[in-house]
Amino acid sequence: MLGKHIGDGRSLAVDTDFVSGLGLESIQVMEFVMEVEERFDIAIDLDTLSNVRSVDGLAAVVAKAVGARS
Repeated sequence: MLGKHIGDGRSLAVDTDFVSGLGLESIQVMEFVMEVEERFDIAIDLDTLSNVRSVDGLAAVVAKAVGARS
């Protein structure tokens, strides 16, 4: 999912920062998060999102949100 936003085949580690590591603009991060929300049928509030900087951080938020539905 993230590949289409970074587009140049850069390697991606779980701790890669979306902005400083991948060079994404904030709007690109928001578009990616919206895709994640849609794919997993969840909503991530802005307060939580403001603390998410990396793939592993987002994965933890998604896992918690998906788990809360169960």
